[in-house]
Amino acid sequence: MTLCIAVLHAVFPRTMCSANRRYIWLYGRSTLFLLRPWLPVRMRNSQMAVEHPGSVVVCNHQSFLDIYLLAAQDQANVCLITKSWPFRLLFFFAPTMRSAEYIDAESLPTEQVEAQCLERLRDGATLVVFPEGSRTRTGALGKFRSGAFHVAVKAGRPVLPLLIHNSFQVFPPGGKGFYPATIHMEFLDPVWPQTFSEELLPHRAMMRHVRNLYVKHLTNATGE
Repeated sequence: MTLCIAVLHAVFPRTMCSANRRYIWLYGRSTLFLLRPWLPVRMRNSQMAVEHPGSVVVCNHQSFLDIYLLAAQDQANVCLITKSWPFRLLFFFAPTMRSAEYIDAESLPTEQVEAQCLERLRDGATLVVFPEGSRTRTGALGKFRSGAFHVAVKAGRPVLPLLIHNSFQVFPPGGKGFYPATIHMEFLDPVWPQTFSEELLPHRAMMRHVRNLYVKHLTNATGE
């Protein structure tokens, strides 16, 4: 299937981009369905990104499973901003990622990454960014990077915070096993860049606000 998609993309590049993203979403949702006896996912506000197309979804990053968990929400036309290693190492899946026009934020210059992000938003895709940059190694929320918020401010599009609870406990980075448990996910309310227009650096003020939302909700979820 992946090879067929790569061939079709070579012939119909513009037509196939959105179709490829939907194929990846369907692949992820099918995987979650098969894992449901051991990994039930409880999702709140799953329609949020559908109701706000062309938005910037930011998500905390607890585990490799998070890539699949993105399919629990209902927006299929998503474009992932990722590091270089999936394009290098996931040889069986990399052609589909390229066909879906996922963005390699590690290999490209910052200006080119931003330009591609803005282009995807103009085309109606929903961007998905892990603002921590990499998976947590301790379970704690990491420092946020401001790139996703800078793009949202430039595009005038909302940031949609997507929270993942418990995937670290299920499949921790560097762990030697898979521990069945229930995953809880939820979209928070959209955060609009216009709210921060009076700030000296609107994107950084927006980033701090969103990170504080994560700290609050993740702390409440764990009871700490």
